[in-house]
Amino acid sequence: MSAVWTRSTGGEPSVQTAADSRDEREANSAEQLARFFPELRRVRLAAFVSPLRSGAGTLREPVLVEFAGARTAIFSSSLPFEFEDRVRLESDDHPAFDARVITVQYRDGRTVVAVNLLQSQESWVNRL
Repeated sequence: MSAVWTRSTGGEPSVQTAADSRDEREANSAEQLARFFPELRRVRLAAFVSPLRSGAGTLREPVLVEFAGARTAIFSSSLPFEFEDRVRLESDDHPAFDARVITVQYRDGRTVVAVNLLQSQESWVNRL
């Protein structure tokens, strides 16, 4: 694992690992994309995403939904999503729902994805 030495605001040295940098970049990427969707709220919802295209089989990835609203959600993924792909988001606390990819940004081997929910999920977001 690589590490970067930095100085905190108090002048003390600290170590920032590659994993820390990756998590920060992913959060920043999602935040940058969320600027185009001012109606979204910052959330932290653990979920699973599955592509619904033919040939995807039972592919399923854990994701963190970082921004969400009644009809839109933003998350980072390592899966190769494309514009107009259909996906399914599900979590332990909420029923599964289908969505369509409306925006894709590729950064550092990850994909930041914005999806439109095919059915409004206001109650899902309000529970957060």
